[in-house]
Amino acid sequence: MGRHILRLGAILVLCLLIAGCGPAWKKKFVRKKAQNKPTQVFVYEPKEYQSEPYSAAYKRSFLFWKAWQQELIYRLGNSKTSDARTFQEALKNLGEMKECLTEQKASELQGYITKLERFFDEYKSRTLGIVQAKQMRRDLDRLMLKIDKAFRYTKAMEFIKD
Repeated sequence: MGRHILRLGAILVLCLLIAGCGPAWKKKFVRKKAQNKPTQVFVYEPKEYQSEPYSAAYKRSFLFWKAWQQELIYRLGNSKTSDARTFQEALKNLGEMKECLTEQKASELQGYITKLERFFDEYKSRTLGIVQAKQMRRDLDRLMLKIDKAFRYTKAMEFIKD
C-alpha cells in the first residue's frame, strides 16, 4: 500500500512538471520588485502664532517652578545630575516668571533667584552628607514658602504686565 502511494505521488509531481505548472507556482511566490514611487515634496510655510498672554505664562511658569522646587526638596541628594537638572529647571521657571512681572516686582523676585543660585553653587561645589542635605532641604523649603507667599498668582496678578 505504501509503495502505491509513493508511486502515485511521484506520477502526480511528474505530471505537474510536464504540464508546465512549475513556473507559474514559482512566479506566485517570488517577491515583485518595488516600483519607483515619486518623491514627496514638503512645503514649509511658517505660521504666525499669537504669543501667550503674560497672565497665562505667569501661571504656567509658577506651577512648573513649584513642581520643580518640590521635587528638588524631596529628592535632593539622590543623584547629582538629576539634582542639577532640577535646580536648572526651577531657575528657568523663576526667570520666566520674572519676565512677566513689572520692574518693581521683578527686582524683588531677582533676590530670591539669586538665593536659589547660591544654593545651586553650594551644591555643585561639594558633596552633601546626610546632615548637610537635610539642612539644605530645610532652607530650600523655607525659600519655596517665601516665594509662594509673595508671588502666588492671586497676590502677584496686579504686578503682571498687560
